[in-house]
Amino acid sequence: MLSPASQVLERNAELFSTGKWLLVNPTDAHVCQALGNSNIAVFHQFYDIYQQSKQAGKTAEHTFGAAYPTNQQFDGAVIYMPKAKEHAKMLLANVAACLKQGANLLLVGENKSGVKSADKMLEPYCEQVNKIDSARHCALYGGQVSKVAKPFVLAQWQTTQTIEIAGLQYQICSLPGVFNHGQVDTGTRVLLENLPPYHGGRVLDFGCGAGIIGCFVALTKKDTKVVMSDVSALAVHCAKQSALLNKLEIDVVASNGLQDLSPKFTTVITNPPFHTGIQTDYSVTENFIAGLKNYLTSEGSLILVANQFLRYAELLEKRFKAVNLIKQTTQFSVYLCQRSK
Repeated sequence: MLSPASQVLERNAELFSTGKWLLVNPTDAHVCQALGNSNIAVFHQFYDIYQQSKQAGKTAEHTFGAAYPTNQQFDGAVIYMPKAKEHAKMLLANVAACLKQGANLLLVGENKSGVKSADKMLEPYCEQVNKIDSARHCALYGGQVSKVAKPFVLAQWQTTQTIEIAGLQYQICSLPGVFNHGQVDTGTRVLLENLPPYHGGRVLDFGCGAGIIGCFVALTKKDTKVVMSDVSALAVHCAKQSALLNKLEIDVVASNGLQDLSPKFTTVITNPPFHTGIQTDYSVTENFIAGLKNYLTSEGSLILVANQFLRYAELLEKRFKAVNLIKQTTQFSVYLCQRSK
């Protein structure tokens, strides 16, 4: 079944019946088929849906990346409302630069995603914004592009800051839409300030975000080959930039969970995700823990931080022969787990 936002688009399929359209960050792999227009290009910033969409249908043109190339001109575009409003504004700036004058520019999303502010976000591009539909606890807003968009430059949206963790100062690049944009997450800080001794070799920062963990490891443990992975194109871009800022050679990989990574790792260090978009989603981390056995060396270990309300201890104990609680605060727990059973 399609997501509620995609169902709203399906209800309004006639909007997409003519012209060339750009669909941005759909939450479903099959939405193009539901809309019935073969002249659709799709821009993905999330690798899992990108992979699924390419397999689901061969007619649409699928692009994965941090920004969409502005060398095409579309008759219309619809953006799925992201979790962060600054991310939405960045997407609008990118997409508007790909539209013809008079093109339709639409925003769709669940009410709890903040889509009700779509009219204000569309104002810089459209003189008149309309609420086109409301259903399934979602809304669809849109207008015709009447103002000339500025050229889109991704670097203008990037921020660079110097952070300090455990006495180490280093630089991090971030973009709207990246986890905890522009700040060090408290859980990540607790993890890195309480890292137990661990083997070097090949170390994975899973769900790397801006690359805070991976860069810290590469700077503090010289005998390591660090790999950073994330499902988000924005995170992959920022992690690469963070590595460059600190003059580090780190492999950064777009991956849907573990499946796009090559084993094996001596250590995995992670502050794993528990959200997909605006939705709480434990499956990513649960699948990661369940599948990690095939990606660790015989002496491999997992070092993980989790919010106290996330009951991962039982799951870890099922998969690892030894699970030690390294640090516990009122909010977070840090676990050291030795090789899977």
